[in-house]
Amino acid sequence: MKPVSTASNERFSRAEQAYRYVLEFIESGRLAAGARLPSEAELEARLGLSRASVREALARLRAEGRVNSRRGAGSFLTQGRPAELVRLSTITSVPELIEWHEFRLALESEVASLAAERATDEDIARMRAAQELLMKRLAVGPASREDAAFHRAIATATRNRKLEDAIAALANHVIEWAHVGQVKGVMSSAERREIIDIEHGEIVDAIAERNPERARSAVRRHLLNGRARLLNAAGS
Repeated sequence: MKPVSTASNERFSRAEQAYRYVLEFIESGRLAAGARLPSEAELEARLGLSRASVREALARLRAEGRVNSRRGAGSFLTQGRPAELVRLSTITSVPELIEWHEFRLALESEVASLAAERATDEDIARMRAAQELLMKRLAVGPASREDAAFHRAIATATRNRKLEDAIAALANHVIEWAHVGQVKGVMSSAERREIIDIEHGEIVDAIAERNPERARSAVRRHLLNGRARLLNAAGS
């Protein structure tokens, strides 16, 4: 793991730089599943970044389900579970977008309902942390990965690995849908941030209340609103 080159990474925040370098280290295959990551101090020294940036990067990786942290022991690589439940096709047209969105709507509505039944206090905290990171990122630019991490944090609370895998597999499509919206100029960044803050907040609140029906409805409302904005931008 090489120190971060500030000159070559000016377009990224320091936390984003730390995240990308730790993620690259994880995906390099040098660590086995369950292995301990270098400590925060070691990462700080290797990357040449602040402890705060390293901690934010690790928090984001936890929200994505890539690492687990144990008090007093450090951060550990989670067991790898390749998402093979669904073979995803590239979205190339509005009809394909609608089909995949219907799939996502059906899946994530039930995921939210199960999460409301099974979530622990730690799960709720993970969702709120993912939402906080998402809002921070939206304040400075696109946040597709953080958005996907938020939805995956909900899936983690179901304790169903197949559902986790399916949500993880949809992450690239989440990014693609967000990209369509950004290209077409669906709304200003401030408007998008405000709407996501409200709608995601309603989802987490419903899960925290252990209210499956309210959680299901909150996710459906969030996804249907998002689809309507995208289709309006696409001229449908």
